[in-house]
Amino acid sequence: MEGSGFLFIIACLAFISVSSNAQTPVPSRPSGYIYQSSPNPKVVVEVFYDHLCDGSAANFPVLLQVLNAYVDNGVSGIIHIFPLPYHHNAFFMQWAGTTVRTANSAKFMNYTAAVFQNQDIFLTQAVNMTEIQVKNAIAQFVETNVGISADVILEGFQDSTLYYASVYDWKYAASRTITGTPQFIVNGVVVPDAQGYNFAQWKTFIDGLLGAKVPLHHKFNN
Repeated sequence: MEGSGFLFIIACLAFISVSSNAQTPVPSRPSGYIYQSSPNPKVVVEVFYDHLCDGSAANFPVLLQVLNAYVDNGVSGIIHIFPLPYHHNAFFMQWAGTTVRTANSAKFMNYTAAVFQNQDIFLTQAVNMTEIQVKNAIAQFVETNVGISADVILEGFQDSTLYYASVYDWKYAASRTITGTPQFIVNGVVVPDAQGYNFAQWKTFIDGLLGAKVPLHHKFNN
């Protein structure tokens, strides 16, 4: 599963997921990493990132600023990883992230931040690397930057349960009609413009939801 062969498999998965009427697999746990969970959230912000997408990396600090600002105000965040087929090695990064979450979920955000800050290691610098070399590089990267043993990550790459958990997360995103990254869903509704929001725009948007006395769609009903 190297090079163009790997991309072909991912492309086939995308085609099957979108074109088939088959049931999307139901995962053993809800998809996504919950960040700044509120017990009774009024606003749930879901974001879909690709670890090797520069747009995702640029958006990440803004998202953290927003979620941290509203941690005590009924806003929850869920981070989903959606590896795009044209970002080589993105699925391996997601798979490693699934292993990190399983080994120590508290370190997932550290992992995500570290990858966003060092994307080029697994993009242009990895163009001529084999699959085994890439996996070894990821494992060493995680050990150095996240503090989880390289052996744990390499074992994760041999674990079919973690593999399928990563695949199911991808399929879940596809079932939500996600086609790129970053993309946002707020309270179950896709918000295309949100990927370009700065903190002030997010604040205006979320404050409007928190202050709404009736569901927003009622404003358009007679």
